[in-house]
Amino acid sequence: MQTINLSIDNDIYEDIKTAGIDIQKKFNEFLAQFAFVDDGYPAIGTEEARRRVANAVNEYKMDKGTYFSEDEYVTKMSSIMEKLELKYGNN
Repeated sequence: MQTINLSIDNDIYEDIKTAGIDIQKKFNEFLAQFAFVDDGYPAIGTEEARRRVANAVNEYKMDKGTYFSEDEYVTKMSSIMEKLELKYGNN
């Protein structure tokens, strides 16, 4: 865990303390907004990402991929988004 040192005027700090505001809790809540949701898939490195992109490009060039019309794409993406919203809510 890293510590962030803030230069705060003592009067402000005392006012916050007197008001009963838990700065650490507020800071943690703020940081939680940016936390990544674990999707269950392991992270990959740069080389693995390059390999996957190269494979996708080759599949495209060889016409071996699965391709959708615009309507099929919209339908499929709507279904995926609905499932994600059910799984993760508004996060």
